[in-house]
Amino acid sequence: MNILTELKIMDETVVAMDRISELPTFIIHHLMSYLSAKEVARTSVLSKKWNQLYVSFPILDFDQNYFFPGASRLDYGSFCVRKQNYSFSETVKKFMDFVDASLVRFCKLKFCIQKFRLFLTFLDVKGSAPIVDRWIRLAVENGVRELDFENITDENTVYTLPQAIFSANSVTNLRLVWCRLEQPFDSIMLCSLKKLTLERVCLDEQMVQKLATECPLLEDLCFSNCWGLKHLCVSKASKLKIMEIRSFSEEIEIVEISVPSLQQLTLLFYGARRPRVVEVARSPHLKKLDLVSVYFADNEFNHLISKFPSLEDLFVTRCCLPGKIKISSNQLKNLLFRSCKYLKVIDVDAPNLLLFTYEFNPIPIISINVPCPWKVSFVCKGVLNTHWYLKLKKFLGVSKQIESLKLSLYSSKVLYNLDELSECSPSLPLQVENLELHTNVPLSDYETLLDCVFWICHPRTLRVNVMFEEDHKFITWLSDQLWIRDVNCCNSHPIKCWRHYLNDLKTENFLLVNDQIFLDVDNLMDGWTTRTRGVSEFHLDWCVPVLDGKS
Repeated sequence: MNILTELKIMDETVVAMDRISELPTFIIHHLMSYLSAKEVARTSVLSKKWNQLYVSFPILDFDQNYFFPGASRLDYGSFCVRKQNYSFSETVKKFMDFVDASLVRFCKLKFCIQKFRLFLTFLDVKGSAPIVDRWIRLAVENGVRELDFENITDENTVYTLPQAIFSANSVTNLRLVWCRLEQPFDSIMLCSLKKLTLERVCLDEQMVQKLATECPLLEDLCFSNCWGLKHLCVSKASKLKIMEIRSFSEEIEIVEISVPSLQQLTLLFYGARRPRVVEVARSPHLKKLDLVSVYFADNEFNHLISKFPSLEDLFVTRCCLPGKIKISSNQLKNLLFRSCKYLKVIDVDAPNLLLFTYEFNPIPIISINVPCPWKVSFVCKGVLNTHWYLKLKKFLGVSKQIESLKLSLYSSKVLYNLDELSECSPSLPLQVENLELHTNVPLSDYETLLDCVFWICHPRTLRVNVMFEEDHKFITWLSDQLWIRDVNCCNSHPIKCWRHYLNDLKTENFLLVNDQIFLDVDNLMDGWTTRTRGVSEFHLDWCVPVLDGKS
């Protein structure tokens, strides 16, 4: 590029900059809202006007990490390591001075604060609290609409929010992380609050009820790993539509929710001891229910689902369910069960279901009325025998639309007999759109395994993960086997082996994990090593088998 071209580009850039500068201030501020805090700060050096625009920008984003080059985020552990470092302490002081000066300067303009975000990693809570209290009070007094506060500290010295937070009548969105909420001296005046997110916040049952009942416009409420609660009860929140409870501790024993206006509910519990009581009152408007690690005894699950006649999305993950569940709904659109190890019998009547996902559960006995595609995943780590394959084929045979099937088969022995399977289940292989195969079996069982899988289904696309040395051996063997067209075997069987029905192997691709690009397998083989990582993909063209022996 010559100097004339560079000058022309610079001139065009200046002209474009001037055109942006001519826009009304509120439009420029809106454009700046899409930039990061660092990028916004850089605009202040463009000109005096841009410096004024920066000073009056109503989004105040103060992140202590911005003052530490190369640090994406200082967590509590890294802070403890560096807290004794003198230069680190000096940088923290500079950060505090910067926040104080910037906030005071903005407040003097008498503008409302659109968003105030503050991320801190102060261990000296006692010494820093008055300063932080002042910042929050200034934000509240200047009509802040969105307040996002996060203070990572020593667990024994949690920062307590000032009383001013309860009089923030202009705040519509409030997010508080790693702090303490104590009972207010008077009524809560959060009359504009619509969304409240509490993460690692210490509060008690009375504080929860006060927030729910004295925030009249509250629509979205989230508790994430909060502590101080044994009995979490939410009621009398007349406009609440979205609620999430996420707990990684074992402190919560009882959860009670009585909110008829709810439309979305997420209950997520981790830890060995989950709440022994989860009671949700009837919510006629609830459309989405997401349950993770919730314990249900006897008929509790079926009883809970019956309370939500408008339910459209039901996601159940790692829950302790009774052996048999029954769901009947004309409104249900999406149904997912994942990693529910005690599930044995499923009875589902959902004629308007759009997607059924069943992943990493036992193979159940199923009675289902759903005319939609299925996404199915199973893992078998025991002996791969005739009984397991028969159960799997019977389960899949209930559906006519297997959109994707994922099989993770890990076994030291594959026991399979084509004659026995054909006698027990004289049905044709199922047509499957996509089959993803993960396997780790002895080399001597490769052929038996492939016969098993293709006896169950004929996939249009077959994908095999290649991550370890055994995967490379299997995919190399598979690439050769799929091209073999010797069909002199099993001619006497009404349902023959897969080689009789595979017309063609149209394409072979390999998706490199790191590069996210497809390569032709033939080209890949030249540079194939045991360190190659990715997914091998085959597109298979099958003829439709028939039981009279003709293909």
